[in-house]
Amino acid sequence: MMVALVQDLFFAARVQALAQGTGVETKITTSSAEFLGLLADLQPTHVLLDLSLVTEVILSQVSDVAHVAAFGPHVQREKFLAARRQGIKTLWANSALPERLPAWLLQS
Repeated sequence: MMVALVQDLFFAARVQALAQGTGVETKITTSSAEFLGLLADLQPTHVLLDLSLVTEVILSQVSDVAHVAAFGPHVQREKFLAARRQGIKTLWANSALPERLPAWLLQS
């Protein structure tokens, strides 16, 4: 089970399509409050975060999730560096999402 917090509806649709191809059940939201609720209710094995929506509260809530990844525009290097400092090890540029997300979802 993956829960994703995605700001842009275009990327939400893209993430949903990529996840469906793997057979992994996925819940996607654009709301931080709804994301936190889904996280508590579903206890996912995978969490995908849009770097533009990452906050300290969200990071504290995903710290026990086995697989956490984030994505964003490759030109926002500072956001990538900040996310890495905050403990997110798996980071992708938006353009890498189609290539990397399916294999990542299949990790157990």
